[in-house]
Amino acid sequence: MAQKKFRIGFDLGSTTVKAVVFDEATDEIIWKDYQRHDSKQAERACKMLQQIEREVPGICGDGSTRLFITGSGGANVGRWTGAKFVQEVNAVSLSVEKLHPEVNSVVELGGQDAKIIVFKPDPESGRKKKIPSMNDKCAGGTGAVIDKINAKLKIPADQLCQQAYHGHKLHPVAGKCGVFAETDINGLQKLGVPADELMASLFESIIQQNLAVLTRGHTLMPHVLLLGGPNTYIKGMVECWKTNIPPIWAERGVELPPCDDPADLIFVPDNAQYYAAIGAAEFGKDEDDSVGVYAGTEKLHWYLTEGRLIEKQKAGGKGLSKSPDDLRAFLDKYRPFKFKPIEFTGGDVVRAFIGIDGGSTSSKAVLLSEEGEVLKKVYQLSKGNPIVDTKELLADLQKQVEDAGARLEILGVGTTGYAKDILKDVLRADAAIVETVAHCESALHFYDGVDVICDVGGQDIKIIILKNGKVKDFKLNTQCSAGNGYFLQSTADGFGHSVYDYADLAFGAQAMPSFGYGCAVFMQSDIVDFQRQGWAPEEIMAGLANVLPKNIWLYVSQIPNLAKLGSKFVLQGGTQHNLAAVKSQVDFIQERFTSKGLEAEVIVHKHCGEAGAIGAALEVRRMYRELDHRTQWIGMDKVPTIDFTQKRDESTRCYFCKNKCLRTFIDVDLDMKTAEAEQRMALGDLIQLRKKEEKPEEAIGTKRLIIATCEKGEVEDIESMRKIKKGLDKLKGEYPNLAARAAKDIWKPQKPELVADKPEEIGMELAPEHIELPPRLAEHQDRFDGFLKRLNRNDKVAGFLGRAAARAESLAKRVGREALVKPVSERAKQAVASRQRRVELIERRQKLRIGIPRVLNQYSQNPFFSAYFESLGVPYKNIVYSDFTSEELYKEGAKRGAIDPCFPSKVTIAHMHNLLEVKHKRRALDLIVFPQVDSMESWITGSVGHRACPTVVGSADMTKAAFTKEEDLFAKKGTKLIVPFVQMQEPKLCARQMYTYFKDALGLSPEENERAVEVAFQAQYRFFDNHRADGREILRELERDGRIGVVLLARPYHNDPGMNHEIPDEIQKLGYPVLTVQSLPIDEELVRPMFQADIDAGYIKDPYDISDVWKNSYSENTNQKVWAAKFIARHPNLVALELSSFKCGHDAPIYTVIEEIVENSGTPYFSFKDIDENK
Repeated sequence: MAQKKFRIGFDLGSTTVKAVVFDEATDEIIWKDYQRHDSKQAERACKMLQQIEREVPGICGDGSTRLFITGSGGANVGRWTGAKFVQEVNAVSLSVEKLHPEVNSVVELGGQDAKIIVFKPDPESGRKKKIPSMNDKCAGGTGAVIDKINAKLKIPADQLCQQAYHGHKLHPVAGKCGVFAETDINGLQKLGVPADELMASLFESIIQQNLAVLTRGHTLMPHVLLLGGPNTYIKGMVECWKTNIPPIWAERGVELPPCDDPADLIFVPDNAQYYAAIGAAEFGKDEDDSVGVYAGTEKLHWYLTEGRLIEKQKAGGKGLSKSPDDLRAFLDKYRPFKFKPIEFTGGDVVRAFIGIDGGSTSSKAVLLSEEGEVLKKVYQLSKGNPIVDTKELLADLQKQVEDAGARLEILGVGTTGYAKDILKDVLRADAAIVETVAHCESALHFYDGVDVICDVGGQDIKIIILKNGKVKDFKLNTQCSAGNGYFLQSTADGFGHSVYDYADLAFGAQAMPSFGYGCAVFMQSDIVDFQRQGWAPEEIMAGLANVLPKNIWLYVSQIPNLAKLGSKFVLQGGTQHNLAAVKSQVDFIQERFTSKGLEAEVIVHKHCGEAGAIGAALEVRRMYRELDHRTQWIGMDKVPTIDFTQKRDESTRCYFCKNKCLRTFIDVDLDMKTAEAEQRMALGDLIQLRKKEEKPEEAIGTKRLIIATCEKGEVEDIESMRKIKKGLDKLKGEYPNLAARAAKDIWKPQKPELVADKPEEIGMELAPEHIELPPRLAEHQDRFDGFLKRLNRNDKVAGFLGRAAARAESLAKRVGREALVKPVSERAKQAVASRQRRVELIERRQKLRIGIPRVLNQYSQNPFFSAYFESLGVPYKNIVYSDFTSEELYKEGAKRGAIDPCFPSKVTIAHMHNLLEVKHKRRALDLIVFPQVDSMESWITGSVGHRACPTVVGSADMTKAAFTKEEDLFAKKGTKLIVPFVQMQEPKLCARQMYTYFKDALGLSPEENERAVEVAFQAQYRFFDNHRADGREILRELERDGRIGVVLLARPYHNDPGMNHEIPDEIQKLGYPVLTVQSLPIDEELVRPMFQADIDAGYIKDPYDISDVWKNSYSENTNQKVWAAKFIARHPNLVALELSSFKCGHDAPIYTVIEEIVENSGTPYFSFKDIDENK
């Protein structure tokens, strides 16, 4: 009897292991299983293989079985078991082609990876070719993000599987990064958004991210197969795919197979979780019998018990401490301060201030004496609602005092942290303190001569740099929460350990793996990889603690040279309770100093977890002592009676502007008496302008807090909104915002001189192709052509010449002699037709509609292009711009994205979508023009060049490719895309380029084009002359009144309100005028005195020279930012606010340059860097 043969397909993924066993004879699955490996890939693989040997008779390492393995851990296990490794995309593709030949698209979401496979017919072979796309470095948009968020929302696994997408209100959640998503979820959770809405919103963000980026611009053609754990087990994920894909098919005109509902073409197959394993086994069918012969588990078992340890010793580093003595010395110095609360006795009256810190992951409160001593303090992990947390904290403080028979008299209440504003409103606290100020006040209260405060909280990192006891600068994590305490806590939880045991476990590790610093989601992937290699949990925890300071100083704050900041560091924040984190930070800081022969003093704040709360209490203490402020807070007796209801649904939507934002209403019941409510209302203290203050009876006992995205949304009635709007309008009048003004004015009509040719004056313009001399006169052809061109300038002569040529030909035929010219009747007819075509195109300009995307450097170059078209007779009303950038515009149009550049570039696809799908549908566009301005005119000197950013220039081609990748959508929709590549730095070359691109579309003559380009340049100059005149007027007022103005150090497209997230508007509301780089005056008589000293010293040649500070000066927008920084540094009434987009390759090299230029003059410098689509 022949020996039975088997073929095993094995998928060892990032979170689960799957296996199928095929009978080679029947090619049928006879065994399968799916198990979570709990981060122990190799161990679980070994156990499952042993399980297969036990449960399937005949399988062993005797040559009768072949093993084909795929997945993230497959290659490593394969080398110890004789298995053949199969790449995941190949495995999935093979199984799909075998089981579902009708499928054209596959979406597989795994634990930490995402794959999209598009099958397209090969025009040469006729067979299907696969086009795969995978996430490379980031686990955003995968199952790991769902797991991470669900751990916070605490939805049971069975409920998560049944979690629906349909029927839930969706909220904005970042999809591109799991940490960003978690931050958004935290914020929404604190607003009272229900968990099911949060999870449905997460599904939406994940699907949108994959559709926008991972599809690489391809359409997911039907049928679409959904694979992987999240798609297989979570109902809402499937609903979300079925909701989002069919509209794309409808928009793109995809021809669908017969079906009742397009959503039916998107499905999860049976055994979806096994497809990669099935595909791996399918791969083995065509391999030789000698390939992948299963060798049993003996070698794998040896690797797990011995071999892995050998590899670890070669690859890893030592533990957190160099030696037991080193650890002992550290613990002696940094052993946590043991706080001893002040004891009270019966009858004591405790006069004190309360400070509350409503943080992202924990809540803290302190009781501070009149002398500034911490009397009592409480600290607890957040339970998800800051009002509930605060009630418990205050009850605890009160109990500590009153249990001793003492009585509390509260002199003031201050709040800080994420929840500071809502807590201020609920408690009627005396002040809501910005976190940086609170932490700074706390550190300076306990320690003298502090240079740097490093506060590491649950999800944020604050680096506060001091000079002479004043805040000189601060750094906040903006794009990423790498290096935060919550990641350490969640990792410990994942290993089954309490965060309170973290340090003891980490210090016990004799070796640790080397993590690369960076994104927390990347590090999560590293954890899985290190577990696969056999590193123990405590060793991984030590490695994470060790990389923490690199994330803080090198990745988040990007300050490698710590010695330049000063020598005295204070470590604050709840993360500093973790001594393993403290040890790594102390060692990192000391190493940066000892390498320079210096020494640093590193102190852990004695109340590190409560430092923010102490700072808040210190501020109200200052108000009490210096400003004679007396508290109006609700009182301890009212705190237990606080009851509230939260609502965020259609009934809370604001309709006071076109955005129609959702708001959160929190109705707080304070059990107030009528008289008390009226008294407080008379003081103007009940929610100003938020709920009809003139009717106190409506607010008795209850006050409504409205959490909205702007001031207008903070009220419910139209009259209150009008009061707010009136106040805002007054502010805007008193403090101009030139960024907002330029963002609107640059799209206005330019009203240039009309320079178009008149149709009635156009001749036939006969040329050599119309009349050619015979061979015997060929030597005179060039002179004749020149003569002809001169004649063509006169319509009457040109017309006469055409008629004369026709008569000459007729005469030659009658006399039978050789014609003096070649027969020209056809050519003369062509000349007449050419003239007629030009006349038609010129007359057509009155009706011509031109679309232009409102993006990138059009925010500085649009007057040129608008004036060009207007001067040629195109009415301004027919120049149609895409809408301003908004969340809705981006979401609607981003699904054709193929790459992931900076947001200003990425959003161009959405703007083109807006032109085609909104503007063109409304009324047809004849042309869409997307200029590529490669070089620009400039007032800057001492520079290498004046070029535009290559990404900006290339965005037009990227956008064109997105809309022509599968079919030419411009042609399909009956419009034409023109992408003029122009050099505005060279006006004559620019004119030739414009003529090349527009001569056929507009019927241009060279002379007409030159006139239009000249007029366009004049309009460009005029616009910026006016813009600078506005800037000059603001500067005069600032100098006259001794006030401060803020200059926006940004690129032109940051004037777009959807790009700058309305940051300039917020500055304006604070009472500061806002100027832009291009609004700063460049008049010689004004700027020369500012730079004369540097000119006299020989540093620069003229006031516009930047060669003294920036040598790599080839990017014009960069050059302008650098020059503007020099201008600000020399003007006593200006401060700098830098804006920069995430992934801006030109801004990154000048961050330090600009900061130092500004700060070395003693001028304040602020920045918002890494701005992207998430507000």
